[in-house]
Amino acid sequence: MKILDGKAIVITGAGAGLGAAYARHCGELGARLVVNDVNAVAAEAVAAEIRAAGGNAVASAGSVASWAYAEELIGACVARHGRIDGLLNNAGILRHGRITEMKETDLRAMLEVNAIGTAACASHAIRQMLRQDGPATVVNVASGSQAGDIALGAYGASKAAVASFTYSWALELKDTNVRVNALSPLAHTAMAETNMKFLAQQSASREVVYTSLPQADVNAPVAAFLLSDASIGINGQLVRIAGDELSFVTHPMIAEPVLKGSWDDEALAAAFRHTLNQKQQKLGLAYSRSVVS
Repeated sequence: MKILDGKAIVITGAGAGLGAAYARHCGELGARLVVNDVNAVAAEAVAAEIRAAGGNAVASAGSVASWAYAEELIGACVARHGRIDGLLNNAGILRHGRITEMKETDLRAMLEVNAIGTAACASHAIRQMLRQDGPATVVNVASGSQAGDIALGAYGASKAAVASFTYSWALELKDTNVRVNALSPLAHTAMAETNMKFLAQQSASREVVYTSLPQADVNAPVAAFLLSDASIGINGQLVRIAGDELSFVTHPMIAEPVLKGSWDDEALAAAFRHTLNQKQQKLGLAYSRSVVS
């Protein structure tokens, strides 16, 4: 028996790149899929490819930034299969811009698709999942850019919102049949290639540097695992897959040392001068400890 046999799953932004890789792999593992993309032709092409390989998939075209369309998308899955067992919130867009160059239209577009779109689909899906028997799961797609990166402040903020949604929803739903996790993938896609070329022109140093990117299908088994019942017990986690590296990304937390005292002007200055200045957090995506094999 395949790990997704009979699971009714919606995958957004699945007309190309990572989303298409997720859809193909989930189809191979027995999922009954609704393949979403803003590009109707692309969504149908992926769904048709899955059907031709013996899988079960239909296409649904529309923008997840629309709360009404998100309801329609989840409703299409329920109408076809009688339920929704999984939602993979993959749809996203990227626009570059330093704070001195940022355009309002780009910022709003990323927030609407990446953050609001994720929330819209999850809200409608989770309401239905809570009415059902059996386990169900939401997998959001975050990014290492949530930790900060040059000219990716707006994109990173939209993905940080996705991570925060994940933590909050997991807390809200921890005593229910629904679990919520996030995936931070890395792959050679059209979006990633554009970003790599842009970042190669930047002069800032960073701890995590990618000289090459894995193919999109390297990420697909992780997505399928999180959508399957094999991941029951994993909740509220951000899973990073970067080629041969698999890890969790730490949640925001209170860092050591925690100083206690009465914090008047003089005491504050002394605390920073003698202790906190030397304990500042690293900028950008960083490893909390050495990589182990």
